[in-house]
Amino acid sequence: MSKDVDMAEQALTEREKMLRGLAYDVADPELIGGKIRARGLLKAYNGYPLPTSYDPALPLTQYFGPDERTQILADLFGIPLEKARVLIIESTFLCDYGTNIHFKGSAYMNYNCTVLYLYPSDNAPPLTRHCAQVTIGTRVMFAPNVNIYASGHSTDVVERRGRLGRAHPVTIGDDLRDGRGQIAEPGDVLSADETSVSRLVVLTRFRIGVTVAAGSVVKGDFPDNVIIGGVPARILKHLDPPPPLSE
Repeated sequence: MSKDVDMAEQALTEREKMLRGLAYDVADPELIGGKIRARGLLKAYNGYPLPTSYDPALPLTQYFGPDERTQILADLFGIPLEKARVLIIESTFLCDYGTNIHFKGSAYMNYNCTVLYLYPSDNAPPLTRHCAQVTIGTRVMFAPNVNIYASGHSTDVVERRGRLGRAHPVTIGDDLRDGRGQIAEPGDVLSADETSVSRLVVLTRFRIGVTVAAGSVVKGDFPDNVIIGGVPARILKHLDPPPPLSE
């Protein structure tokens, strides 16, 4: 590393380092403040009293809470209430900050799902602004105990001793179904249609039509319309593309 580059990195804030995939101080006061904010909203959302009896007159969405509860999600993710209404998230849901989870459309998360990622910055350069963003496609379904990790501690012992972490994005395509107990780590990309996932990993991207087997650890970029599984996950079967959705 050149002296100029080293000096430029030292001039960055911890949040800017995080957004660039550099080692950053996980105990930075600004980042801790974001976590404290999210914890308060998560406590209010997860602890909100839900209906205890069935009423056929109530729409299905009311069984996951009225607008008062949905507004907590909207505040957590930094989105309008109308966009939060198409999200059904069971308790207990956990995340670091909330504001860097991007939903493209409707989504369902079953019990005990966790999303860990890093804090966004509106002032970051366009190419790095979403470095630690978790993007979730539309019509995505998560089974219980799905874990998505867009951040983690370094494998370098010196960095760990210095409380340093690193962050990378995770992208999940449309129509994904994640099976129970899955872990997705930074940089992963999974495709859309009907994915069944149980455990996902770092640097992952899930495209369209991916099904992930329960208990899998997924890392990397997988093509559309496949079944993947294992530790680490690999392609088990190629699927025919589904017919287009009718309008």
